[in-house]
Amino acid sequence: MSIIRALGLTKSFADKEVLSNISFALEKGEKVSITGISGRGKTTLLRIIAGIVAPDKGEIFFDNQEFNWHSAKTIRQQIAYLPQGVELMTNNGRELADLISAELPPAIALANELNLPPNAMNQPFAELSGGEKQRLLISLLLSLGRPILILDEPTSALDESSTNRLMDIIWSQTELTVISTSHSAQWNAKCHKIIDL
Repeated sequence: MSIIRALGLTKSFADKEVLSNISFALEKGEKVSITGISGRGKTTLLRIIAGIVAPDKGEIFFDNQEFNWHSAKTIRQQIAYLPQGVELMTNNGRELADLISAELPPAIALANELNLPPNAMNQPFAELSGGEKQRLLISLLLSLGRPILILDEPTSALDESSTNRLMDIIWSQTELTVISTSHSAQWNAKCHKIIDL
């Protein structure tokens, strides 16, 4: 049974249609990348899957439950979502962990696995590089233990070594379903499925 199924998703902003009749099905544990040139609606599709934006037409189902205003709260509790260029409302990873109710010990363990310094959770975000911040945020989201992880360009600030380490950790979680956008050839080559817009 598909964990996520989309039927005829269509979305326009003003007079511009960015998604037209998009349908797909994702199985539990699949790692999927949405690809396409800039402006094709990759981030918009992620935001629809995450329940942040509503499609103009079409339906999306999670475990055969339609995503609508009745089911939104329950379904969102199954999703961890990391957008690009997120505006952080806290000073450091420890405060963010408290805000999103992440378990700190597993988050710290994951951060260590991603080769972050031992005190990374306590460092002000302003002192972290883009790649360090990206790895820290992903470690916090993974520590939530949610079955669906949505990532917008998760390797954009990572070098090849960090990208490989992140992929090793994410792909080792065989029950975790990951939907991403990525321009990384490394990342896309390893994904089980590509949705090309």
